[in-house]
Amino acid sequence: MRIGFSSSCAIGLAIALTLGSVSTVKAQQTDSTRRTTKVTKTKTKTTSSQRIPIKKESGGEVAPPAVNQDSIAAAERARQDSIAAAAARAREDSIARAEQMRRDSIAAAERRKQDSIAAVEKARQDSIARADSIAAAERARISYMRRHGGWYMGVAAGVSIPTGDITSAGFNSGGYSTGWNITVPIGYDWSFSPLGVRLDGTFDQLSGQNFNSNFSAPNLDMWGLNLDVRLRVPLGRSFNRFYLVGGGSWADFRGYFTNFADPNNPANTSSQSRWGWNAGGGFNFNWGKMVGLFVESRYMWLNSDNQSGFPFNNAARVPIILGVTF
Repeated sequence: MRIGFSSSCAIGLAIALTLGSVSTVKAQQTDSTRRTTKVTKTKTKTTSSQRIPIKKESGGEVAPPAVNQDSIAAAERARQDSIAAAAARAREDSIARAEQMRRDSIAAAERRKQDSIAAVEKARQDSIARADSIAAAERARISYMRRHGGWYMGVAAGVSIPTGDITSAGFNSGGYSTGWNITVPIGYDWSFSPLGVRLDGTFDQLSGQNFNSNFSAPNLDMWGLNLDVRLRVPLGRSFNRFYLVGGGSWADFRGYFTNFADPNNPANTSSQSRWGWNAGGGFNFNWGKMVGLFVESRYMWLNSDNQSGFPFNNAARVPIILGVTF
């Protein structure tokens, strides 16, 4: 019985040791597995297996490790230097930007000033050019108005006033009084010259005068032509002008008596043509190059030489006419 009990105790002790050994192995495996998994997941976190020895100083307390004050001071100086450099760079950049802005503002103001000066100068030059152009145009206009020329024609009418012995109603002569006149002028004025030429066709009728109650004097009809030179005198800055005219004249007298055998009953009306001359002047009031009004008077003298029974030595008259030209 003793042997059996001892054997049983030995067997039980062996089993217990075996189980404890297995538990210790499993625990170590589990702890190793956990450490391995944790290191794998974090990877960046490293745990040192060497422990830092801590020495106790007097009094039995643990002393902290010594700090390098020079390193801290150097780091602080480096930090301060970096801050100062950054601040200096920022300040310099700000000053540079402000200076650049100032220069840009000055340059812009100078450009505006130069542009303003250029605009004023251009306006002044344009104004001078316009003034010169206007003055030149005005001079050209005045010169044109004062010195223009060309063809013209017209028509005029007025009174015809006889003068000299033709106005006397004597025995064997009737004499003549104021009548009327029609004139048709055609002329040409040379440009840039005061001279021109003019041809007039005229008709005058002078009223016959009776020397007594029994005498009935007929009217005298005068068909004529005048070929004249015209001298123009410009007036101001306009187309208006005074002018002088003069030249040769021709006329045909018709309707006078040639037979005074019975002074109270003359007979035999006749006609004749005679040459003479004329001279006078007038004024053009024009509102265009050749279009306008004119008033004119001339002395016209025609030689009769008492031929063909005309009882007067000459037939002088002064027509005063008002007309238009175009």
